[in-house]
Amino acid sequence: MDDIRQKLIKFHGTEVKNIIINFLKSQTNNPTVKITEEFNAIKSSENCETINVQVVADYVTITFYQNESSNILIRRELIPTHNIEHIWIDDLHDR
Repeated sequence: MDDIRQKLIKFHGTEVKNIIINFLKSQTNNPTVKITEEFNAIKSSENCETINVQVVADYVTITFYQNESSNILIRRELIPTHNIEHIWIDDLHDR
């Protein structure tokens, strides 16, 4: 569990505690049927240093960095904004 919290989570480059995104995704066997999926940055199983979420034009981009300062990406996911149901940003840090 400590490994999961070691990730740095950012929204538009600003550190936040967590980001949860609910979005619609087409089923593989029936593309006309959409199901609700959830992305939870803290619970993400991606082995990365930093997760940065940004809303850019018609997409929400989720970028997974191996090394953010060197701009070394693991991968990037794009979710069309018309599929987004909710975005929760927890920016309250325990101090």
